[in-house]
Amino acid sequence: MKKIKKIVILCGGTGGHFYPGLTVARKFKEQGGNVELFLIGRHSGNQAEIAETYGIESTVLPQMPPPTGLVGKVLFVLSLIKALFAAMRALHKEKPDAVLGMGSFTSFPTALAAHLLWIPIYLHDGNARVGKANVFISRWAKKIMLAFPPVNSEHLKCSYVVTGMPLRPELHIDTFRQQTKKSLVGEFNEKFNAKFKIRPKVVLVFGGSQGANVFNSLFPEGALQIEDFKKFQVIHITGKGNEAEVQIHYKNAKFAYKILESTEDMSLLYSLADIVICRSGGSTVAELALFAKYAVLIPYPYATDDHQSNNADFYIASGAGVKISDSDCSPAKFAEILLTFLAEPAKFAKLGEQARTLARPDAATEVLKIIIEG
Repeated sequence: MKKIKKIVILCGGTGGHFYPGLTVARKFKEQGGNVELFLIGRHSGNQAEIAETYGIESTVLPQMPPPTGLVGKVLFVLSLIKALFAAMRALHKEKPDAVLGMGSFTSFPTALAAHLLWIPIYLHDGNARVGKANVFISRWAKKIMLAFPPVNSEHLKCSYVVTGMPLRPELHIDTFRQQTKKSLVGEFNEKFNAKFKIRPKVVLVFGGSQGANVFNSLFPEGALQIEDFKKFQVIHITGKGNEAEVQIHYKNAKFAYKILESTEDMSLLYSLADIVICRSGGSTVAELALFAKYAVLIPYPYATDDHQSNNADFYIASGAGVKISDSDCSPAKFAEILLTFLAEPAKFAKLGEQARTLARPDAATEVLKIIIEG
């Protein structure tokens, strides 16, 4: 059996594909391996810069438009041919022992190039519903690793194993588990210039970069309906460019709140939160399980093949959350959620603990083990 010394990881497209791939790359480098990222997509330049901060080299391949509409399909085919030849040249130069695809249609040309060059292909998918690109590429793959048990496994052309989602090591779950609520509140207040107290429950709200209107406008309106404002406080992550607008919605709030545009301190926020209201992307669901939080999951309704709904189903099956459709969200609905939670917070904390059985903190190691063992 050939020893795996170098791996190329295909992780273009959105952050949901890039960051898990980067985590695997960092782990392989830590183990002494040689790794390079192949990036395709409009964010590839920025992603290459991020990878470089961790000492991970990357190759940016020609962009590919999504194959939508007649014109889009024609442009897709033309760009596919261009990306295919670029990928073949790059793979011939790098000579990896294996290729790992992290999903997205942007991974297709390099996967096809690897297949034509007889380089072993492995896949990872970060959602409960395996994406169309990975389903197609699975016919060439030795194995596909999955973040969650798949709901469409019958379409896969290779064997699969559930490894979990590779999460960035900065989450530091063990460090935060050792801290008291007093310590967490103190650290939060110091870092974010806040005035949170120990006793009121903390509600963490974030909607991601897409479709955050139900969070940024409807949730504040619902929270303002709660008369017993001393029982809770809110951390609201708005997404870039939305902070000023959301601030207006909270202007009459009597409860303590902190509005953040974005933050790298999610470990602290998850640890401090008593309940989380958010979307159900693959990484988010994996992080919620890691921190064992009760969650109100609102799947992004325009996600491809409604895969966020399948992710939410996986999580709530443990009893650690509830799924609500985007169309059912309203100020009254959010007020109802908060009142139900505030009536029995200990009950919801206990339910959240049930998510711990879903956590797979060593997912990156498991993915590499499968590739190395062939």
